[in-house]
Amino acid sequence: MTVAPKPETLPARASQDVFQEESARYALLRRIAPALRHHLAGTMQPIGMVSAIMERRLQAEQPDLGVLRENSKSISTLSRSAASAGMNLITWIAPKENGIVSLQAGVEECVGMLGTDLAFRGFTVANNITAATMSTPISGLRNVFTAALIALTDTALVPASIEISSEPADGHTLVLITVSSEPGATPPENPRAYRQLDWADVDALANAEQVGLVHEAGRAEMRFAAVQDADVTV
Repeated sequence: MTVAPKPETLPARASQDVFQEESARYALLRRIAPALRHHLAGTMQPIGMVSAIMERRLQAEQPDLGVLRENSKSISTLSRSAASAGMNLITWIAPKENGIVSLQAGVEECVGMLGTDLAFRGFTVANNITAATMSTPISGLRNVFTAALIALTDTALVPASIEISSEPADGHTLVLITVSSEPGATPPENPRAYRQLDWADVDALANAEQVGLVHEAGRAEMRFAAVQDADVTV
C-alpha cells in the first residue's frame, strides 16, 4: 500500500503550487457567488408566483378545481426544473468528474453566469462561438475561461466590448477573449464584492486543468482539449 506524503513533506515548490491553486479556486468562487445566488433565486421565483396565484384562487367562494389542478401540476413541473437547475449550479462548486460539455453550450453558460454583472459594469458581450459539435471538459472551461474573463474585465476601462471566438487547433480548440475599451473610457466605479482575480490566479487554474493559456493586455487565448462527437454530460 502506498502512503501519500504528508503536506509538510511535499517539496516546497509543489506545496506552493497547491496553495496557489486552492487560493485561486476560492477567489473564483467568491467572485461568482453573487451570480450563483442570483440564478438560484431565479429558479425559485416562478414557484412562488404560481403559489401566490393558487392562494388567491382558493379564497374564492367557489374555487375552480380544474384550474387549481393545472396550477398544482405547474408547481410540480417548476419544482423539478428548479431542483435540476440547483443541482447544476452546485457543480460549479463541486464539479462532476469527467464532465463534458459542448464548447458552444459551455461558453454560453459561463457568459450567462456573469452576464448581469458585466452589463452592470459597462461591458457588452459578443459571443461568436458556434461550434456546437465540439466538446471539452466542463471543469476546465468553467474555471479557466470564467477566471480569464473576470481577470480581463477587472483591469479594463469602461464602457468596453468583449468579443469571444474559437478556432480548431490540432486536436484542441482555441478560445479567444478580446476586450476593447471605447474612446473616453474610464475605470469602473462599482466596487467588487471580493478582490480582483490576477493572472497568477488564472495561470494556477490553467495549470491545474491542463489548459494552455497565453494572455496580454486586453486579450487571452486558451487552448482546451477537444472531444469530437462526445456524449455531453454536464
